[in-house]
Amino acid sequence: MQQQKYKLLVADDHRLFIEGIRHILQDEVYLDVCGTALNGKEAIEQCRHGAYDIVLMDVNMPLIDGIEATKEIKMVCKEVKIIIVSMLDNPSMVGKALKAGADAYVLKNSGPEDLIHAFKAVIKNITYITPSLAHLFGDAVNSDKSKTAYIRFSESIITERERQILKLISEGLTDGQIAETLFLSDRTVNTHRKNMLAKLKVPNTAALVKFAFDNKLI
Repeated sequence: MQQQKYKLLVADDHRLFIEGIRHILQDEVYLDVCGTALNGKEAIEQCRHGAYDIVLMDVNMPLIDGIEATKEIKMVCKEVKIIIVSMLDNPSMVGKALKAGADAYVLKNSGPEDLIHAFKAVIKNITYITPSLAHLFGDAVNSDKSKTAYIRFSESIITERERQILKLISEGLTDGQIAETLFLSDRTVNTHRKNMLAKLKVPNTAALVKFAFDNKLI
């Protein structure tokens, strides 16, 4: 029985990267590099006029960046799988990519095997994040591995000041004690607490502390 071949579009503004991808994938018989694009606009046009199964998309490209291109492609080709490749190693960018419609996020400084794992995952409809980056999301998110879980966590990223306040909350300090410790007003501490409740979408302080511990925010 002949193995299914998945048609791949590689979108990156560096030709050497594209050729490198061709070399990496030459032994992956289930993948066929059928097209290339040097900017986001080309990637969108290629997907509109070509029947691609997977797009390997760089983030930083001319004319239209990879995130915007991902949004556009998903609007016209919902079934196509999109793997974002980037040098940006922060959860907020991962969340932004997944929210745009990406199915995987791979760091450019990862090894070839990481990219292969991403291809195999998206083919099985599994969200994939580079392991060296995925650990930043915490065990609760990584055991779920759904886009929703990753996006929710990325949107919950707290500021350093909020992290300081959250740590003191977890130690049982009152707003007044936290304000004195951090040289803030009681009102400022209370505002930060309310902002974190809204940002993390949790109902009360106890749930806030639990979420922080479960996701290793403190």
